[in-house]
Amino acid sequence: MSLRLMDKIEFHTETGPKAIELWFGDITLLPATDKVDLLLLSAFRGNYVPTRTCLIGALFRQLSLSVKDLAEDKEEDLRDLFHCWWSKPLHENLPYRRILCFETNRSRKGITPQRAVKEVFRALVPATGLFVNGVVMSSLLSTGNQGHSEEAMLHAIVNNAATWMKNGLNISTYKLVIYISNEETLTHFAKLKAKHSDVYGPGLASSTILKYDFYLSYVSENEESVNLVKRMFLQHNKSLTFCTSKDMMENVESGSCLADEERIFQVMKSCARVITFLSPAYLEDDDRVEEYNAAWCLNRQTTSFTRLAPMLCEGISNLPTYMSLIQWVDIRMQNENKEKPLQNITLYVVTYKQEVLEKDASSDKSPPTPAIVGSVEKASDCNYDYDIFISYAHANEETCKIVKEVLEREMPDIKLFIDRQQLHTGGSWQQKLYHALESSHMTLALLSQSYFNSKMCNEEFRLSLARHFTDSNFHLIPLQIEELTDVDHRYLSVNNCVLGNQDVRSYVEHLLAPVIKTFLTVGEKDSHIICKDKTVYHLPTLLADGRNARLVDLIQKESKIDLRKTANKCIQILCASNKFDSDIGLEIKTKLAASFQFKVGINIECEDAAVVLKRLDEADVIVVLMSSHFVKDADLIELLHVAINRQRLDLRVRMYPILLNDLSEGETEHCYIYCQLLPYELCFTDTIWHHPTLDEVMKNHPSYAKTMRQCVSVQASFENRIQSLLQHGIDEHKMRGFQRESERIKLQLKLVRAACNRITHYACESEGEGCEVIINIIDVIKAAVPKLAPEKDEDSSKNRNNNHQSKILSQVASDTTEQKTSQACQLL
Repeated sequence: MSLRLMDKIEFHTETGPKAIELWFGDITLLPATDKVDLLLLSAFRGNYVPTRTCLIGALFRQLSLSVKDLAEDKEEDLRDLFHCWWSKPLHENLPYRRILCFETNRSRKGITPQRAVKEVFRALVPATGLFVNGVVMSSLLSTGNQGHSEEAMLHAIVNNAATWMKNGLNISTYKLVIYISNEETLTHFAKLKAKHSDVYGPGLASSTILKYDFYLSYVSENEESVNLVKRMFLQHNKSLTFCTSKDMMENVESGSCLADEERIFQVMKSCARVITFLSPAYLEDDDRVEEYNAAWCLNRQTTSFTRLAPMLCEGISNLPTYMSLIQWVDIRMQNENKEKPLQNITLYVVTYKQEVLEKDASSDKSPPTPAIVGSVEKASDCNYDYDIFISYAHANEETCKIVKEVLEREMPDIKLFIDRQQLHTGGSWQQKLYHALESSHMTLALLSQSYFNSKMCNEEFRLSLARHFTDSNFHLIPLQIEELTDVDHRYLSVNNCVLGNQDVRSYVEHLLAPVIKTFLTVGEKDSHIICKDKTVYHLPTLLADGRNARLVDLIQKESKIDLRKTANKCIQILCASNKFDSDIGLEIKTKLAASFQFKVGINIECEDAAVVLKRLDEADVIVVLMSSHFVKDADLIELLHVAINRQRLDLRVRMYPILLNDLSEGETEHCYIYCQLLPYELCFTDTIWHHPTLDEVMKNHPSYAKTMRQCVSVQASFENRIQSLLQHGIDEHKMRGFQRESERIKLQLKLVRAACNRITHYACESEGEGCEVIINIIDVIKAAVPKLAPEKDEDSSKNRNNNHQSKILSQVASDTTEQKTSQACQLL
């Protein structure tokens, strides 16, 4: 029975038109030319018997597709959280790219088929940034052998699909297939069409009228914290209005397990902010997690203001990574001491009120209800322009306030970045912190023992130190605010300001502020506080020199890999989707799985961000293939920050970055310095790969001998080809082209093998060891100074391209392979 389109529901969203289609016929007769991204099917938990009355049986009989075999080699198992699992990509001849099997368990109390359908769509929520306008097909899930009402499942699937697709889920078309045509189904679908069709056309979603200031999402265990927040808010403005999870549940029709999804979105859109009260109990409540995900989804779709505002009520040891990167307000009680939580709540509501009032004042329109309008402007992620980035430990917050007070009194127009003020609740705190530091004129680091003990402070200092020695216009000012012992040498690498007998206020007022004011206004430097004649290095050359010097020794010392240690280890690869990057990523993935038996995932093979984020949370090693294409992809940068945060917080995980090319290559708007300062061991463009010493070491190493034999074979094939072509009078230009291609193939063979071996050593030998996220630039400088000619401050930009080593590298890049090898030997 061929497939026939019977009806469809069409509606507009902010990302374009979308549709839910009703088809009659045999789902296995879908032509391969009409391939869908995902086929949804259902089964009892663990039961994949291909009976004659279910879709699993039809797939087996018509397409020889065994769901049982797919289940034994799942790509991702989400049954404990969302009652479903994903298959690996299917054969290209099939009309489906993947299968999602949604499983029910009737013995589990409180889980109805309708609720399980909601779980399927909830699992896709984090995919709003990466699931690119996919096409999904399903039958009526949980009918057939499972005997559930077709009418109930029709309503559940259509309602969920319409709600999530309208509110950020990037599915362009949902195809719902029913085997036997019947008028009753058409009638029910027509009613759903009247409910969900976009009657008013595009722009409907943006016209929602704000009714409340805040939506409060919480569990009963945290009601005390919720009441405290409400009291504090009302003290500042008695006209504030609230809608709560409790209100939603009270209005739900009797007998329903969850508040209607569409109602959740409608209510949240009518609120200026959604405050989620995070705690362990919150994460265990499916309804509350659904509310958080809905707010998170709307937050990513909204550009005019930040809707989501998490508040942390209790410590959470297993907070999902995508939640941990969103800035929250800390309202945890410490030994019954409410002072700090009260301060944080007050700061939030005052800041919120000021932002909204400023927005209202700048608008010609009369401010609409509610009491505080939710049109709070979201700071642009790339619009940073600060005079001073103040880096400090939160234990020294009072000292930071004193410094801020004095600097702003002496220089009223100064722009300061202080995390407590500029990191807005609901924003991506780590990304904004890094980017703010990179767009500041100078960093003032308030050194203390607490500063040394903070991982984040150490990263800020390392980034500032790298900018200090590679950017003539940037300056780092370390200020010791207390007596220190055993100070790390890197903190003494630039002019240190010591208070001596003065207090912080007096020192900043009489010494520091005047110097900074003079520098910012007329550019004059004080040699005691701001370096006058600092040495500036070309960062890419400096880092490449360090890698070139270390690689031979790294490979020479590699021990034999014990394959018993690789069992059950998980590797997640992140790379850009352009051909070169993806080819390298897929080759590394294939070799890691085949040679070392790792479980390997790669983001470009998975459109579901929920799966990618879950893998990042579970991976033993996260491999980042950094390139100029990577830094231009906002979604990849977001995933990179997830990986960085995991490495910072979890000693069991290691991030292994590999540099594929110069990050400033091509027209790149952003070339973030932190992306250059990741701890790279391998870089595809380093000259060391052409050095005969490295070839000799690899040839004599058991882990690389096979690869070097492949390189010899490639070279022999190239020479035979050249000899054959010479007989036909090939010109020299074509011969050079063949030679470059031969060298590229050999280089890729060596790089991929080295990458696989280094990744495997990290996975097997680094358990329990911490790893720095940002490299120590001082160690790099110390190792490279004898070989590098430093650039002076005043002429750094002119001299940068005239650096002696840069000249040699440019010459080598334009010469033949034989000349490359010869000059690389001289260089190294």
